[in-house]
Amino acid sequence: MDARTVVGDRYELVMRLGEGGYGEVWKGFDQSLDRHVAVKVIRPERFPTPEERAEAERRFRREARVTARLRHPGVPVVYDAGVSGESLFLVMELVEGYRIDHLIDAHDPLPVAWAAAIAAQVCAVLAVAHARSLIHRDLKPVNLMLCADGTVKVLDFGIVAMLDAPNATKITQMGQGVGTYCYMPSEQAITGKADARSDLYALGCVLHELLAGRRVFESAIVQAEMARHYSEPPPPLRSLRPDVPEEIERLVLSLLAKNPADRPASAAEVYERLLPHVVALPPLPGTTAAAPSPDPGRMYAAVVERIAETALVGPRVPASPAAPARRLSKGDLVAARGRAEELALAGRVSQAVEILEEAVRAGAALAGERHLMIALRMDLVNARFAARDYGTALDDFDELLPALTEMLGADHRAVLECRYNQTLSLAALGRDEAARDEMTALLADVRAAVGEHDALALELRREIAELLARMGDHRGAHDRLSALLPDMTAVLGADDPEVGHVCVLLENLDRLGG
Repeated sequence: MDARTVVGDRYELVMRLGEGGYGEVWKGFDQSLDRHVAVKVIRPERFPTPEERAEAERRFRREARVTARLRHPGVPVVYDAGVSGESLFLVMELVEGYRIDHLIDAHDPLPVAWAAAIAAQVCAVLAVAHARSLIHRDLKPVNLMLCADGTVKVLDFGIVAMLDAPNATKITQMGQGVGTYCYMPSEQAITGKADARSDLYALGCVLHELLAGRRVFESAIVQAEMARHYSEPPPPLRSLRPDVPEEIERLVLSLLAKNPADRPASAAEVYERLLPHVVALPPLPGTTAAAPSPDPGRMYAAVVERIAETALVGPRVPASPAAPARRLSKGDLVAARGRAEELALAGRVSQAVEILEEAVRAGAALAGERHLMIALRMDLVNARFAARDYGTALDDFDELLPALTEMLGADHRAVLECRYNQTLSLAALGRDEAARDEMTALLADVRAAVGEHDALALELRREIAELLARMGDHRGAHDRLSALLPDMTAVLGADDPEVGHVCVLLENLDRLGG
């Protein structure tokens, strides 16, 4: 790509801002809306085969849609995503500011109040993202920007999920984006999967670096640094910088706990523990600037805060009565199922959920259509699962499964797969022990119903092993994967990507001492 190139028939590339493992970042100009934007252009060589490119484009569009629904002042707005020639591109709000890694270099060490202020703002972003089951997965100083008014923007939300390749979990393939592995918990490095607690670990790495001026386990050899994340306790901050408050030192150590269950429960909890330290912030010359007086942003926020206080203590205003559900015929409900399926296949899952919700409400009074209503409810829960609304989906699974089992029988494939998605919802919500127990029980039922070598049985065995690795039982995970590999190879063949994935997991466990 060169300056003056136009992508998507409207975004003119003006100036290259940066380059990374996934491609280039440009300052661009939206010719349609007459404004500057940031344009991320993804390298076509990341996806050498047509099959990989097609899968990458599908995943890219899906993740862009999910990320675009994240609304928070600390996250740049996603404007557009698409394909231009052989390249994928993402158009976002252009953020002007000072990258946090540059800030650390310029102000070493950073004042405690500023470190707390930066980390607390990141927590505010993570709190709203995690509530929507959105995980950053690549939180590090390079992806954080301090603006002139002191606000922090979290960049590249969802970019890793958009671009993940099947071999992305392989620790040996670090070449590009080496820094990522220096902020990654061992459970994510082993499995390639992340959850909210993985982001909190990365936040602990960032907060440590803000206060100490160096990474937690800094080393010239990246693989050695990653192994230390697995094997060594982090150095207490006060041993490196005595003026760090004891509470912040305890907080960072808890964020860097090896076992995800030992980390803070949420980003909101971390925020509350940081906020008391955001006091008496000194100026950062050359980085922040005095706000205009009066500051329109603060004026707006002050009113909103007073409204929120009133809403908490004031009388509740009676809600307007909900509009009655439309009466739909059986044919209407069947058509709604078809339309929802088309939307879901096109990646427009939130629209599919809306259509199915209305169909379920409208069909509740339809007599004699129990099977159709169960099918609609099953489509709805699966759509919510696909939309990452795991909490609602889990409640729906609990309500749906007894009726589905009664209708089809406990050994029916649809029932087993529904139970499987239920266990994945538990895991996605961080309820690891419950997910492990339910997966183990389901595996026994799957083996009895369809056999040891059925695809679902193999997939369950891999998921249980990955869950054990995430919970810190690396030996148990290694033993299960070692037993799984020959069975999976016999069924799928040595060249199958899933077999390759298990090989990578075993290699990662071996490299990290599993």
